[in-house]
Amino acid sequence: MTDKHIHVTSRLSKIIRQHPFEWVTTIRTLLTTLKYRFVFPCTAKGCIVGFNTQIINFTRVNISKYAFLQDHVYLRAGMDGFITIGEGVAINSFAKIFGHGGVTVGNNAQIGPGALLTTTSHDMENKMQASFHPIRIGDWSWIGANATVLPGITIGEYCIIGAGSMVTKDIPSYSVAVGSPARVIKKISIKHS
Repeated sequence: MTDKHIHVTSRLSKIIRQHPFEWVTTIRTLLTTLKYRFVFPCTAKGCIVGFNTQIINFTRVNISKYAFLQDHVYLRAGMDGFITIGEGVAINSFAKIFGHGGVTVGNNAQIGPGALLTTTSHDMENKMQASFHPIRIGDWSWIGANATVLPGITIGEYCIIGAGSMVTKDIPSYSVAVGSPARVIKKISIKHS
């Protein structure tokens, strides 16, 4: 069991207390959450799915408990691909995940607003033939705002990918990587209790 680092109930009650008309947004989020829990079932207990989030090929998407997808997130698994989201994952608004080659996001990872994960590549020398390569993101890793993760990349556990970075090579666990292409600029130590 993973620790919940996103306390959805307290967050929602705080929003409603600050501005009473936020209940409209809350109801829209509730309806979207129910849609992907019961009508197009791909989310587990305790997930929150924001308004106008789209999950395409939902039968190939598995979102574990306590995940939080904000408004306007776009997930597309593809006909032969998959997207697996771990427990307690947070995906911020306008993030896009294209899982035609398979995407696995570890427990408690966070994906920043506008981030892009794509598993599709094209061969210019072979009539733009598409090929698909999996992406893996380790537990407790954080992909910054507007970062791009290219096909075939593995990002280890407890990594930070800086905002706007372009990840073109694997990133080892406990690393901070920034830039385009992203380069490891330092190692980090995590104190476990």
